[in-house]
Amino acid sequence: MIFGEWVYVVFLIGAAAVFRFLPGRARPWWLAACGLAFYAYYSPAFVWLLAVELAVVFALVRGVRRSALAFGGALAVTIGVLVAYKYGALLSSTLASAATVLRAGRLPSFPQLALPLAISFFTFEFVHYVVDARKGTLPEHRLEDFLAFMLFFPTMVAGPIKRFQDFQPQLTTARASAEDINAGITRIVVGLAKKVVIADTIAPLTTPLLSNTGVGEASAAQLLVALLAFAVKIYMDFSGYSDIAIGSARLFGIHVPENFAWPYLRRNVAEFWRHWHMSLTSWITDYVYKPLGGNRRGLALTALNVVIAMAVSGLWHGAQWHFVAWGLYHGVLLALFRLWERGLKPLLLTRLPVLREGRVARAVGRAGALTGGAATFALVTLGWGLFVMPVGRFIELLGRLL
Repeated sequence: MIFGEWVYVVFLIGAAAVFRFLPGRARPWWLAACGLAFYAYYSPAFVWLLAVELAVVFALVRGVRRSALAFGGALAVTIGVLVAYKYGALLSSTLASAATVLRAGRLPSFPQLALPLAISFFTFEFVHYVVDARKGTLPEHRLEDFLAFMLFFPTMVAGPIKRFQDFQPQLTTARASAEDINAGITRIVVGLAKKVVIADTIAPLTTPLLSNTGVGEASAAQLLVALLAFAVKIYMDFSGYSDIAIGSARLFGIHVPENFAWPYLRRNVAEFWRHWHMSLTSWITDYVYKPLGGNRRGLALTALNVVIAMAVSGLWHGAQWHFVAWGLYHGVLLALFRLWERGLKPLLLTRLPVLREGRVARAVGRAGALTGGAATFALVTLGWGLFVMPVGRFIELLGRLL
């Protein structure tokens, strides 16, 4: 774990201390230099790739408001790099399977390349930057502001997906107070405890989900324990990393978005996703769901847009089809909930006025919240099975549990 290494701790303290005493104009350059050094240390083989993307995107984005070609080129570069490095093997295996089924000739294949560090995180921030530049919603800024944003090392490998509009104004004015330092250190310690003390400790309980034969050899009770343990582990892992990233940023006096807010205590799947990996949910909403049409074209198309957006979210997590299936699973849950909220629930309230107000309505509401919360946790926990195993093995898991 990068965040748990002494090298990271020393580097963070030194970088934050220098940043505090630099003049405003020098601060973005310092953050950019620190980020480049951080990436060169942990992923030296791909520094050139990151540098090329930074140069190409910044050069093209100067003209994206006037030129659709520049806009398309900037998106093609950053998304193309992600596809080539992260999804090449998936595309090759999928095309090979399609050729076998269709009895077609040899279809194109793609080389399996080593995965650059944090490529998914910085690709999403590249896309945000390019799209918002096209919309004209980015503030005036210089090259060093862009570099500091993209190379801010506390959020390069984990943690929240930032927005340039929120980050850039802090570059020259941020100055860590005693409160910032205290909050930052506390957040880092909490994040490390989540990861090392809780997530790593319960990891052995998840073993039946992770091996090829584990599902078939474990009892239903062991599988249920494994699913519950994985639900805790993945939350402690993800939120722990986010805590460390957020706390690290606070040592610079910089605030980045929150990422988790007690998601397992929510009453329905929509609330769960508004509180789980919130910066990713916000990104998917703004750059996938809304461009597809959002909720502007009727209930059926809204449900379809939700499913597609969540499939993209699943694919972002990993280059295997079971991640897409996990995203589709949550997309269907969200679509069904939206159909309930916008269609069936209003109809039920119309037919049964007693449910709208009064003691009966309040009692039903409380019971519904408890039931909805329990059902949401159960469905989300079951879905983690799709997150960690192929679809065929997940079907076997369902059979074992039922």
